[in-house]
Amino acid sequence: MGKYVETGSPDGFGQAEAAFRRALELNPESTLAHKLYAQLEADLGRAADAMKRLTARAQTADPEILTGLVSTCRYCGLLDASVAAHERAVALDPKVRTSVPHTWFLQADHVRVATIKVTEYPYIVPLSLAELGRAGEALPVLRELEQTMKTRVPGFVIAARTLLEGNKAESIATVNRILASGFKDPEGLLYLSRHLAHLGEVEPALEVCRRVVAGGHFCFPAMASDPWLDPLRKKPAFTKLLREAETQHREAAAAFAELGGQGVLGLGTHRV
Repeated sequence: MGKYVETGSPDGFGQAEAAFRRALELNPESTLAHKLYAQLEADLGRAADAMKRLTARAQTADPEILTGLVSTCRYCGLLDASVAAHERAVALDPKVRTSVPHTWFLQADHVRVATIKVTEYPYIVPLSLAELGRAGEALPVLRELEQTMKTRVPGFVIAARTLLEGNKAESIATVNRILASGFKDPEGLLYLSRHLAHLGEVEPALEVCRRVVAGGHFCFPAMASDPWLDPLRKKPAFTKLLREAETQHREAAAAFAELGGQGVLGLGTHRV
């Protein structure tokens, strides 16, 4: 509720963390609690800590632990590891749901993202469809979703819809409304940063990007290669942000390797 519902408690994240800590006191081996707590930790800027904790537990080959690694590895920029964690989780439980479409999106694997229903990921799927020249498939679904969704997500739906329609001014205004609402999810902020940069709002995009890295999302491989972020690349401040993200990414990769993450997920030593 603290993340998505505007009428939620002002201290929703704090209440959630207290509840997770209590859950793990009652049952330190609860893989479900470890998975869900990891997502909260990522939202609070502690993705690397969560990734380390889950990697240390991944020898148990539990789909819940692996699902948690999908998101925490992605926040750390370990995109191959994120995909590998998804594949292992699905091999153990074909019905498990992970956040791997976000990983595919950051890898610019738009063909894979486009296999997902728009209703499941109503921001990234439309953008991937547009990259494939199929924006028209997403627009009717987005217009319908705007009328039915009640959380902060409709802002992303409207931002995607207006972008695909070529309504630059409304798309920028929608992103600014999301930002003004107190939205803090660092991965969502990364999407908003690239959205603004793509529409030529360089300084606002740069400011949001600062919040992304400060918020603990340091997916350096995506930030270094994403063409939507190209308008920022001549800015010294963005170069500094990239360096910060790269440093944290490399530290996370080293910790992942030290914990035997590649072996657990069946990755080569050069792929994280």
